[in-house]
Order: sequence, then C-alpha cells, then structure tokens
Amino acid sequence: MSELDFQPFDADHHYYEATDAFTRHIDPKMAKRCMQWAEVGGKQRLLVGGKINKFIPNPTFDPIAAPGSLEDYFRGRNTEGLDLKTMFGELDPISEHPEYRDRAARVRQLDEQGLSGALLFPTLGVGMQEALRRDLPALHAAFSAFNTWLDEDWGFDRGDGRLFAAPMITLADPVLAEAEVARVIEAGARVLVTIPGPVPDGEDGYVSPAHPRFDRVWGLIAEAGVPMVLHAGLSGVSHYGRFWRSTSAGEGGGGFEGFKHASFPLVAFADRGISDTLASMVCHGLLERFPALRIASIENGAMWVPDLLRNLSSAYGKMPFGFKEHPVEQFRRQVWISPYYEDDMPRLRDAVGIERLMFGSDFPHTEGLADPCAFVKDIPEFDEAETKAVMHDNVHEFLGLTA
Repeated sequence: MSELDFQPFDADHHYYEATDAFTRHIDPKMAKRCMQWAEVGGKQRLLVGGKINKFIPNPTFDPIAAPGSLEDYFRGRNTEGLDLKTMFGELDPISEHPEYRDRAARVRQLDEQGLSGALLFPTLGVGMQEALRRDLPALHAAFSAFNTWLDEDWGFDRGDGRLFAAPMITLADPVLAEAEVARVIEAGARVLVTIPGPVPDGEDGYVSPAHPRFDRVWGLIAEAGVPMVLHAGLSGVSHYGRFWRSTSAGEGGGGFEGFKHASFPLVAFADRGISDTLASMVCHGLLERFPALRIASIENGAMWVPDLLRNLSSAYGKMPFGFKEHPVEQFRRQVWISPYYEDDMPRLRDAVGIERLMFGSDFPHTEGLADPCAFVKDIPEFDEAETKAVMHDNVHEFLGLTA
C-alpha cells in the first residue's frame, strides 16, 4: 500500500458478476429473450438473446487473472511483444477471492488497501446493451433484473459510506428508462451508470443520448440530485470499425471481442464513444436544459478532453448563437473526469481544473492498478492539496456528500 496521510476514495472499483446476476430475478416470460447459460464445447457460455456473447471470453470469471496484470501493456511497456494471454499470467480460482463477489470481504479489502470507500461498477454488465439493442423490452427487463441482483448482493448504499454500487441504466425506451431510474433511486441508489455512445432505437439505428425524447429521464435524475457515470462499455460506436475493414467480409477487421484488440481501433477510435457522447450532451443542449446534472467519465481515459474543449471553443467562436453560454464553461461546471493512470495529469489539470479530476484504479481488473493507492505515483507534479482533491474530495463533491 502506498503511503498517504489520508484515505483515498476510489472512483472506479469493480465486482465480478455472480453467474445468476442477470437470471436470478428475470421475469420468466422474458428469460429466453435475455440471458441464459449453456454448455458449448465443454465450457459455460453466456447466451444473450439466444446467441453466444463474446464480450467477456470467460463470463463465469473462473479462473480469473490477477489485478494489474496488464499494467505494462496499458503503459506501453510491452517491450517483449507478448500476447495478452501470456501477459495475464497464472490464473486463480475465483473461490480464492471472495472480495470479488462478496461485499463484506470487499470492505475488509478496502481497509487493507487504505481506502475510505469506492464506487462499484459492472464488469460484464457494461457489454450487454449492444447485444439486446433490437429487443428493447428484453434489454430493459435484463437491466432491471440485474439491478435487483446488484442491490441484493452489494447494496446501492448500505449506509456505511464505504461502497456505492451503481445500477445499470439504458435510455433505449424512455418510458421504461424513467420507471427504472425512479425505482432504483427510491431503493437508495446514490450514483447511476450507463455506457457512452449513441442510444439504440430498437431497430438498426441509434439516437443521441441528448435527444429530447429522453428529457423526462434526465429531468428525474437532475431533480433527484443523483449523478450519472458514463463508464466504458460496448456501444454502437464499435460499428465504426466495420467501415475500415482490412479483411474480407465476415473475417473481422479490427473490432472488439473480449481482449482481442487490434491496433487500428486503439489508434483511430478508442476515444470516439466518450468524446462524441459528451459533445452531444453539450451541442444538443442537454447540459443547458438540465444545469443541475452531474456527469462523470470513468474508465474512458482523458487525453481526448483537450481536443474536445478546443473543438467546443472553436464552435462557439463560429456560431455563438448555437449555445446559451460558452460550451467549455458548461463542460467544466457539470463534467468530472477520471483519467487513466498513464494520462498526462498536468495537462488535464490545466484543461478542466483540479476540482474536476477523480482518481480511479479500475481494481481488480487486469488493466487497473494492483495497489489502488499507487495512483499517487502518477501525479508527482501535484501538491498535497491537489492530491487530496483528486484522490478523495472531488468524488465526494460529485456524489453530493459534501455540504
């Protein structure tokens, strides 16, 4: 554990879903249209909408790789050119890590890590919206069942201030989305999560998350004072890779399947989903219509931020009549950012201000930090007050826990 004179609050922790996370509370009439398990080739496979889902190659998470095992990869230090399977290293039975699936064990681990608390997000759940994009009743039924499981096993807010589990929200059907948001807020949710990217319309198209059809949902969230996290996941932006195929049709060509990354999407559109989502929220007027909304980008990196702010400023200079106030000021007022540990922290501080940066370790994922508090080593330029702001105070302000 890295030494600090305060206990940080981690804005990005994860659980590994129980195998019945989507099935325990599903309406039996919807079960076959949502998530099911099947044995295929001697392995447990997840069926979503009747098709094998490959978002997570091993959706049972058993066995599981060690936290931080891909740190060198994500820091660009894969000097030996190892493949991801080799970099994962030795795998452990998940039974050896109760903290990945049990709240009490995770709280004890927070104590060992020197953390005061953490926000909790899905691992499998952030990849499910796209798989059910053509069946919106099934999509909403699956997420509602998932959120009931989440509150039952982890608790949205158990009142101890240690772990806040964020229910998964899809906007796809505005009426069903409004009902689910109202339900989880009534159940005590202190933070919500959705994935960045365009919202599926139930056919083969997508719309902006800032479309006025979703205003009742956003208005409810703003009125309740509950913040929304845009957490990395699989969205319609993944289709962009199909426009740049380097192989024959049907052979892939640089899309996303588990950890089978290709170089082109890493270079060309790794930031498109989050950058375009926040651009839409500003340019399509969502932040103007709901100035009380608090939005955070988590596990999307942040080196796209300076370019987005530059483009927003340029747009305002060319057509100020398109905005009620300067778009960069809107962004800086209502958006919090959790950078990757490998990002240029001083540049981001200059772009959005120290008060809008939040520390997130992505624990216990392979691409995260094995020791969450080691994040402090990546901000050596920050003084003590700035370090405490990034690693503790700012997430409290985002959650509305400060006066």
